[in-house]
Amino acid sequence: MCSTAYSVRVDAGQEKDQYGNEVQRLARPLPVEYLLVDVPASTPLQPQFTFTEFDKRQPFPIENRYIDGHLQDFNALSNYLSAWGEEDFLEAISDFHLLVYLYKMDMLPLRQHMGPLLEAVRSKNPNKAAEFKSDEVWKLLESLVQASSTGGGTASYPSGATASTGATGADAMDLDANTWTCSHCTFINRGELNSCEICSLPR
Repeated sequence: MCSTAYSVRVDAGQEKDQYGNEVQRLARPLPVEYLLVDVPASTPLQPQFTFTEFDKRQPFPIENRYIDGHLQDFNALSNYLSAWGEEDFLEAISDFHLLVYLYKMDMLPLRQHMGPLLEAVRSKNPNKAAEFKSDEVWKLLESLVQASSTGGGTASYPSGATASTGATGADAMDLDANTWTCSHCTFINRGELNSCEICSLPR
């Protein structure tokens, strides 16, 4: 229920006192009925929803709810999109928290490309959604999601690679034990991390 605050200006009235001088008189007390404003409100007979109503499929995880187990990452994106068919792209993408995740994603600059997608969601236009799906930026995102879901690459350098870096003996063993290399952006991460510190893709 929303409430609206209205600012009402009460002008002072002009009148004459017993000596014939014009004086101002404040219009107080003000009747309460004067401040009441009728705001008509109604609901449509056939409501139209901007975002998807979920049946048995799980919605995309909600942001900033790590304690509840809601984690927004590429694994969550892959699992969410895999639950929908190609013909259901518009319905799949019409999830508020998914759109927020895509808009705030750092590793792939989707923010400046999301105008047509948001318009397709707003107008429920499957043709516009299909055009966005065939765009190069979404194809790139799909390839990244596929790469993260297959878990390609190794969690750390193989023994031959560590020898070529010049680290030998105990130093090389310590490097393997305490770090792992992202198979997507090749960044060397700390061992306790489960996702890359640079590209946020899973280990």
